[in-house]
Amino acid sequence: MDQAREFLEACRDKHVLVVPHTDVDGLSSGVLMLRALQSLGARPTARLPGKGEDVHHPGFLERLGASSTEALVVLDMGSRAEPLLPGVPTLVVDHHASEVFPPGAQVLTAYGHEPVANTSLLTYTLTSSFIVPGPLEWLAVLGTVADLGADAPMPFLRDALRRAKRSSITEAVALLNAARRSSRFAAPLAMQVLLRAGSATDIAEGRVPGVDALRDCRLEVQREVARCAKTPPRFAGNLALLLFSSEAQVHPLVAMRWVQRLPDHIVVAANTGYLPGRVNFVLRSREPVDLLALLRGLDLPPMGGSFAHGHSRATGGSLPPADFLRLMDALGFRGLSDRDLDRRGVAPG
Repeated sequence: MDQAREFLEACRDKHVLVVPHTDVDGLSSGVLMLRALQSLGARPTARLPGKGEDVHHPGFLERLGASSTEALVVLDMGSRAEPLLPGVPTLVVDHHASEVFPPGAQVLTAYGHEPVANTSLLTYTLTSSFIVPGPLEWLAVLGTVADLGADAPMPFLRDALRRAKRSSITEAVALLNAARRSSRFAAPLAMQVLLRAGSATDIAEGRVPGVDALRDCRLEVQREVARCAKTPPRFAGNLALLLFSSEAQVHPLVAMRWVQRLPDHIVVAANTGYLPGRVNFVLRSREPVDLLALLRGLDLPPMGGSFAHGHSRATGGSLPPADFLRLMDALGFRGLSDRDLDRRGVAPG
């Protein structure tokens, strides 16, 4: 923590790229980091990955590299042993399961320190020396509730949630998360809403521009979840596979619906329509199963995409169809073909 603070202090008068994940925890972290760097006299600029991208995506890294920057801060993106911007001082703030990190980067991670603090709470603690923390506490509450729930075992949460108004926090979380899940991928708009708001109530009650568009995103996502959740599952032992197509990022929500119906199963929700030429999927279970270990323990050839990152209880990936079929075969779903992965019914609504 002290070294991370020294990194930020060294950013005075520098142009800094702030790169957060596009979920609520990531965006809240991003706003906190922008405020802290501004108070230090740095010149921060936020850069969000596009639909289906993360900080290690080649296209996104190329865009970052085209920016004239003197430092990089990556928030809530996970950690991998792959370079980011060689030669650019880099700070990674995260809480996902990882023991490998980008070469040369400084890393502040909560992983392995129980209870594992989410990234916005970690960022709030990191930046509290540089900002007036009270007015921004709601951002830490927002990210904590979004990632860990309103009953997360964080000592600060009960009183802070009362100050931030629980009903406003839960409404704001739903609206902001819908932005990135929508087929239009409105994460940049969600970031702007967060930057304009002075409280969760400003968002919940529509007091800042952009909230009406977030409500439209939520309606679209709700319709797509209802449609895709009607998919009949296929079974292989204690695994249940749901295959559907949607341009919206609804596969995590569909999986969560089905784990309630199939509490003894590991649910694989696979979306063939989210990105062209990819199958995006998640694994979820109500059972205390290490899903990361399950995927990493499979005997698979090198895969042409990304998978088995995140948390032990919430993981997934994005793979080309051929590699996804290999993965499903290794999990016991025999006989699937390219025909099963056609992008059918991808239009939201």
